[in-house]
Amino acid sequence: MTFCLENVKDDLERVYSIEMQMTDTKELPKRSRYYLAMIDLQLLDKGIRYRYLNDSYIIFICPFDLYGKGRHMYTFDGRCKEDPELTIEDGATRIFLNTKGTMEDVSASLRAFLDYVDGRLSDDAFVQELESAVDEAKKNREWRRE
Repeated sequence: MTFCLENVKDDLERVYSIEMQMTDTKELPKRSRYYLAMIDLQLLDKGIRYRYLNDSYIIFICPFDLYGKGRHMYTFDGRCKEDPELTIEDGATRIFLNTKGTMEDVSASLRAFLDYVDGRLSDDAFVQELESAVDEAKKNREWRRE
């Protein structure tokens, strides 16, 4: 099961595709590549220089550890295999968030959010605000139908 938000832009014109992936299909890395390609196709018209491509982020939020390393977050941004200090700097980043992480590798706020996604409430302000918004959305019949 998958829940996807439409692509959104921030005030710096970075584009985000955020998706909750509930089952491990073993296809997320390739799917993230596809999503990046689709974003690029939408952003760049024929004849426009590539330098005008927006930075883009593909973010999957998962209730499983895609790589099995215990991290809450795995970020991929085009590092050179032979020289990890060298990056391609193409503006594409893929992030896989995981509710089952065991390391102390993310902020307390992000961990509270991931715990919330995994069904555990917290007193974190953002999580409380999110819970209120979810409760309101559940009351909206039209939104639920869509």
